Amino acid sequence: MNILHVVPTFYPCLAAGGVVNAVYELSKKQAQHGHNVVVFTTDSCDKRIRLKKRYDVDIDGVKTYYFRNLSNSLKSSFLIDTPYSFPFKLRKKIKKYDIIHIHEHRHSLAIATSYYAHKFNIPYVLQAHGSVLPFFQKEKLKEIFDKLWGFKILHNAKKVLALTEVEKQQYLKMRVKEENIEIVPLGINLEEYDKNNLPKKGIFRKKYNIKDDEKLLLFLGRLNKIKGLGLLIKSFSILNDDFKTSENIKDSENIKASKNIKLAIVGPDNGFLKELKTLIEKYDLKKNVIITGPLYENNKKEALLDCDIFIMPSKYESFTTSGLEAMACGKPLVLTENNHISDWVDSVTGFTSEYDEIKLATSIKSLITDEKLMNEFGKNGKNLIKERYNWDSIESQIKTIYENILKK
Repeated sequence: MNILHVVPTFYPCLAAGGVVNAVYELSKKQAQHGHNVVVFTTDSCDKRIRLKKRYDVDIDGVKTYYFRNLSNSLKSSFLIDTPYSFPFKLRKKIKKYDIIHIHEHRHSLAIATSYYAHKFNIPYVLQAHGSVLPFFQKEKLKEIFDKLWGFKILHNAKKVLALTEVEKQQYLKMRVKEENIEIVPLGINLEEYDKNNLPKKGIFRKKYNIKDDEKLLLFLGRLNKIKGLGLLIKSFSILNDDFKTSENIKDSENIKASKNIKLAIVGPDNGFLKELKTLIEKYDLKKNVIITGPLYENNKKEALLDCDIFIMPSKYESFTTSGLEAMACGKPLVLTENNHISDWVDSVTGFTSEYDEIKLATSIKSLITDEKLMNEFGKNGKNLIKERYNWDSIESQIKTIYENILKK
């Protein structure tokens, strides 16, 4: 098949979040399976991506076109992409593709792609990646966008892809027909987490002076208010005080004695770093909280391998790809109920908690004081990754969706 992916930001801008990684992994896997795969994107990132050439760039077998944004400040401030040459190139090339896969829908690339796809009768699928409903950031702008273009982009899609059942319900609220909705999760690349491709344990702890007998909690994601980092610091303060004084934290068959507990916060700043540091000082946690900045590839895996529990305390989260990566490393999870994957995580690969500092601290303590349970959840997580949450199985599912569309 000739497949075109359209996404506002693409590799190597991994700091932009999970959508970039998802499109990169999916398109790469499709190319490995013999399809002709092209990505149309922009040069936007936290800073403009510097490129020797913009068009027909080979990214692991995927032909990538980086259209120049007229203004990166418009992108960062108002989420408005301005790739002035994109519509002209798209109109010229669109007939070459059998199917188009649009990622997210509130951007100018989606407007042009939906228009020309409809005009030239090229089918497209739409994957919102958790942004179906207009909430949390710039709600009024999103509502205006939906009235002008958003509803049309959604309703003209041959299929829309929901990450979870929760997101499916959100599409239904946007009046998308149920028969046009397919649930397709995200995944990870199994080969990258094969034991022969993983770094040695202990490297991350050594880098950041974390002792072997100290318990390590890990947050991995963008430092944004929506990720619940304020809640995490408050919960960690409660947990840290309890951990030091509780008589239950002692040698037993389920847990090794520990004098301390550490929290590593890994990820690029997305507007919350200053407030995060203020909270750490307020709760006197500077000795116990490590902020590393963004870590990628092996450096990220070193953190995942050396942690005891992965924490994602989001106010809203459609899917936790970094949680899947933790599961692939055999680590249990603690999530808030606001995470759409919480229904299959709870008491299977970890615990979920209400969005409350005391209850989150209680959930973490219940797990971290039970070594046997942590190991059990870790094994369950590894099995789930192998069975369902990997790009081989997801690529196969999406291929079937494409083929069924093209048969009609």
